[in-house]
Amino acid sequence: MANEILEFIYSVPPITRVFLLGTIGTTFGTLLNVISPDLLINYWPLTVYKLQIWRPLTAFFVVFGDPMSKLMEIYMFYTYSKDLEMEKFRGYTADYVYFITLVGGVIAGLNYFTNGVAYVAPLLLALTYTWSQYNPDRVVQFYFGITFKAKYLPAVLLAFKLLVEGQKSFLISATGVAAAYLYQHLETSQPGRPPSPLVQTPQWLKKLLPAAWSAESGWTTDTRHVQRSFGRAYYPTTESRRPGTTSSSARPDEAGASFRWGRGRRLGGS
Repeated sequence: MANEILEFIYSVPPITRVFLLGTIGTTFGTLLNVISPDLLINYWPLTVYKLQIWRPLTAFFVVFGDPMSKLMEIYMFYTYSKDLEMEKFRGYTADYVYFITLVGGVIAGLNYFTNGVAYVAPLLLALTYTWSQYNPDRVVQFYFGITFKAKYLPAVLLAFKLLVEGQKSFLISATGVAAAYLYQHLETSQPGRPPSPLVQTPQWLKKLLPAAWSAESGWTTDTRHVQRSFGRAYYPTTESRRPGTTSSSARPDEAGASFRWGRGRRLGGS
């Protein structure tokens, strides 16, 4: 059993793994009263005036709600983060780190105005929005067997937040959609041209994290062959095919997928 758990952990892409272990750790830590969530949430007066500068970071690992809702949200986060890291960003850790940093920074800034103190929910909506724009025609399924195209999923999740959790939760989650929309706009505002320099991964970060990640072999510098969690992909090494410059014709196969709240899966997936 322990070996199976370790094998699963090692099979998760590195950035998704950090968030998965971090959110699980803080969730069980707070449930067992090992750590107080008050030390982790981002309360801006304490962050700015008391120099508790860790709060904007740790707030991305705090999940609110009842235990079952927490686990469902963590699972959804794992599903969409893994797909983005290994599909859209093709295992390029530096590019995914920069994407998370930019989107997370916008989320933290916007939540200064909404008084949001925990950022897993808006980051999940940001990942969902980005995933749905990358796979707009995949068919997803919500409660009661309702099916629709993936491009409508963020709107459905926001409506669900509003109906079930109220206006404040809706506004906090909406900051994630706003952050992801801004990133996408900067990435695709000039068709046929490179993305805005604001969303291009800095060279120093590429040098710091130069390799791609393979699900089978771990880190690899041969970025033409990246082992995804569901098969092997071949990508040319030219910069025109790096993340952020992918044309619609270069997307992975957009076969149908099924989705349920807390149980997102591709058709044919395990």
